[in-house]
Amino acid sequence: MKIPNKAFKIIYAFFSLVLLCLYAGCSTVYLSNRQVSDDIWVCDNTADKAMMEGNIELGILLHQRFLEKESKNALSLYHLGYAYGQTGDYLKEVFYYENAIALNFKTESIFFNLGMAYGELRQTEKSIRSLEKALEINPNSPDNHFALGTAYCQKSIADELAEKEFLKAIEIDPEHVDARLYLSIIYADKGEFKKAGKQLRQILKIDPTHKIAQEYLESIDNE
Repeated sequence: MKIPNKAFKIIYAFFSLVLLCLYAGCSTVYLSNRQVSDDIWVCDNTADKAMMEGNIELGILLHQRFLEKESKNALSLYHLGYAYGQTGDYLKEVFYYENAIALNFKTESIFFNLGMAYGELRQTEKSIRSLEKALEINPNSPDNHFALGTAYCQKSIADELAEKEFLKAIEIDPEHVDARLYLSIIYADKGEFKKAGKQLRQILKIDPTHKIAQEYLESIDNE
């Protein structure tokens, strides 16, 4: 899918960073499919505190030290992967997520973040598969539908699939501005400027100060 306006070339990178953070979390996770004695993973409180305070480098170091003692603590592996994602090291992010998943840490959040990380690495098929798993776990999440739509956008022949996911996102959450914005891009790229304008006007009803929607609508109206 082409981006018809220069201002929109930043959208993919911007949303990737935003979406990566949506499911960030440092908490105990309970898994019903594990034995009672093993069904709780607890991460190191000091390492988690460092992350929550924004001290990513210290958080990485402390999680690494914790994993030296508890190498199969899937929650800590997940947190370490997330920390590396915050530094832009998506290869390490993926590595630790995959290791956590191998230990049966299979949550919506890890598949979502894994999909976004693969997207950053331009591994589109893996990104799509991971986001589909997140969607299987929670099909009622507008953000899961939106993220899958953005992954489809990386495939030049998948605009219809992307459109379907964005429409589903706004069906669940009519005020999902980002999904409406991407829909407007898809429609404009197909020459369907009336439909694009409709989405942009709806965005401005939700957020009258949305500068990108304002500027894009002006360019659409001039077509």
